[in-house]
Amino acid sequence: MEDFFSKQEVDKNHDFFNNDSMESELLKERLFELYLLYLLSKKLNISVQLDDFFDKSMDFLKNSLKIEDFCLMLRDDDTGELKMWQADHANSEILQDVSFKLGEGISGLVAQTGEPILVQDVNKDPRFLHYKGKRTDIGSFISLPLRLNDVAIIGVLNIHKKETNTIQKNDVTLFMAVANNIALALERMKAYETLMNQSIHDDLTSLYTKNYFIKTCHREYSRAKRYGEKFAILMLDIDHFKKFNDTYGHPHGDEGLKSVAATLQENIRLGDIAARYGGEEFIVLLPNTDKEGATVVAEKIRNGIEEKELSISEGIGTRVTITAGVACYPEDGTKLKDIIATADRFLYLGKNLGRNRVVNKAE
Repeated sequence: MEDFFSKQEVDKNHDFFNNDSMESELLKERLFELYLLYLLSKKLNISVQLDDFFDKSMDFLKNSLKIEDFCLMLRDDDTGELKMWQADHANSEILQDVSFKLGEGISGLVAQTGEPILVQDVNKDPRFLHYKGKRTDIGSFISLPLRLNDVAIIGVLNIHKKETNTIQKNDVTLFMAVANNIALALERMKAYETLMNQSIHDDLTSLYTKNYFIKTCHREYSRAKRYGEKFAILMLDIDHFKKFNDTYGHPHGDEGLKSVAATLQENIRLGDIAARYGGEEFIVLLPNTDKEGATVVAEKIRNGIEEKELSISEGIGTRVTITAGVACYPEDGTKLKDIIATADRFLYLGKNLGRNRVVNKAE
């Protein structure tokens, strides 16, 4: 706990929680839980950025509540599905592509009904889907709704234990209070980011701006160094875009840029960051992703763009293609600028090799 809360804060209340005059151990436990929630709320109140908010939440769960196996899933504004947003290091790699429709599995049911569900033995509950078969080592499980204003459910907090019967019914109240604190902080963070949208989003494509992207990359770089994680950078450029503009005109060129941006967003996760880097060039940050995984994402984006037809006029359409470079930390460099430069170098290598391809190493 002292890793998350200051030693001063803990010591100040040490005598209170060890007072022999308290007759009930259960009462002492509940009072301590309330104290932890008070400190959680205090810590989250000073969070301004979502990444900072998640780091504080993760530290609280791991260091204060001794929960090391968990994930946060948020509802996608467009599809309504639950998608993985953040998780502890192991789950962020294993579960990054998992999603649930409302009512699907226990997570989907909790998001639909707004009621927490505790399962003492997941193998005896057919509603538990083992994250579409990706986590078969879970024994007990609880899913808690992230609720706003007593009405809207924006996602779920899932907590896992490998052993059965290790999450007790009397834990639900505490975990629900933690979920409520996280939901309220999330609402505050999202409201703040909405106000910032004008300055951090590109007017044409609605992707993030280059400046915001670089700031986010620095935070991810610091986190990756701290936790020994990987991250990947994709650098993408539309092939022969000047010729496209000269042939069809700048209004159609703008539509091409918006179409590429939309395909980017369709093929990345909720926690990934895509930005317009300049002109017809785009860049994507993929946290907790290795070279192989990033290459798969880049290829999905490339293929999706190639298959999408752009309408030029009645009955007439055309297509654009992109070339992409993929670089990964720490495989391709130990500094952020080196990772970005390597992705850019691989991009231009791909152009020299004929365009419409993904390159992740020097040929």
